[in-house]
Amino acid sequence: MGQTAQQEAEYFTISWAKLIAISGVFVLIGAIVIAVGYRMGSQGRMLEADGMEASAIVTGKSVTKRRGGSGTSATNEYSVRYQFEVGNERHRDRKIVSRSFYDSVEAGDTVPARYLPSDPAINEIQPGRLRAGSRIAMGIGVLFVLLGGGMMFLPRKVKKPAQASAATGKGGISS
Repeated sequence: MGQTAQQEAEYFTISWAKLIAISGVFVLIGAIVIAVGYRMGSQGRMLEADGMEASAIVTGKSVTKRRGGSGTSATNEYSVRYQFEVGNERHRDRKIVSRSFYDSVEAGDTVPARYLPSDPAINEIQPGRLRAGSRIAMGIGVLFVLLGGGMMFLPRKVKKPAQASAATGKGGISS
């Protein structure tokens, strides 16, 4: 026999179209983050293989407070601005760096920079930072893809949490 309207109201149901759309958004975001991470890793590998050294001058430093999620504390993001010359061209950049690197330099310091001769805009002043960021981005992307794919296996019909109702005498506190 079928369920009554009251029994049916106790369940939350999501349509296949909505479930596929929500899953698709997660998978799409994950795929984009994986692609960005792969590109960062590729640039890091190219810098290691074909990169040239230059002397960069630190032109400034900054700390940006990033708010955490709900209930988490804020974190600091450390960045260093610098410039270096390739031929007669001056290149300026800003990179997020580790706190230890940030603490080790001051404006006016000279630090080694590594750049691609074919595209000096691809550069780094903290060796390996691009590849490390690449691994983190790809891990987050994989997590999103797995979450999106896993949503397809969730039940489409879930019982709603019990709600206290003094009117029906179910749950709640009576005097």
